[in-house]
Amino acid sequence: MLPNIILFIVIAFTFVYIIYDSKKEIKLENKVKNDFKPTSIKIIEDETYDEDKTWLWEEEYLMIEIIPATNYEYLIDKNIDKSKALSSYAKIKTETLKIDINEITEFLEKIGINKYKKIFYSGACAYPEEIKNQNTIAFGCLGDTIFIEHKDDIVENIWFVSYNRTSKLNTEIINILNKIGLKYDLLLVDNYPVTEKIVVLKNIDEIESYSKFCKEIKLY
Repeated sequence: MLPNIILFIVIAFTFVYIIYDSKKEIKLENKVKNDFKPTSIKIIEDETYDEDKTWLWEEEYLMIEIIPATNYEYLIDKNIDKSKALSSYAKIKTETLKIDINEITEFLEKIGINKYKKIFYSGACAYPEEIKNQNTIAFGCLGDTIFIEHKDDIVENIWFVSYNRTSKLNTEIINILNKIGLKYDLLLVDNYPVTEKIVVLKNIDEIESYSKFCKEIKLY
């Protein structure tokens, strides 16, 4: 009889321990769940932008180019072969305007656009590295960038990249592009096949329409 009682006590104790241990595991699991924050929320809370640096991606070079407006009539010619970038057909290159790099830098700084202190280059087969030469400068904020390439103090190429995220930023870059267009009489030529467009930068309505179109197809 005694051995049976002892066996019963051992079985009962084991059963109680199993229940306790399982409840402890459930509590621990619930605590982990309660302490967990979705990654997306964490990214939103912690997302920061470095106003000192921007990125120059190889595939974006001159893809949204800013060129003299005197090319407009020629570029809208329906007979142009579209087998290459639209802006490559421009007869009047940006360098022919003889825009002094110091003069355009002063102009951009006066209208309140941030000048990036560092530009990092990255290509398909290139490890990201900071551009050390002084032939390329960049202005912008939070994903909007206007790149300016120059030689012997004369502007050779200007191109635009945008990843802006809010309507406020969008309004700011539209106004800046319009001011640049008014001062230097320039066009924005989007060479990407899906968005190929010619935008007269002196016309703010055209810039707004272009920006809206890009957002609708989720390019920005």
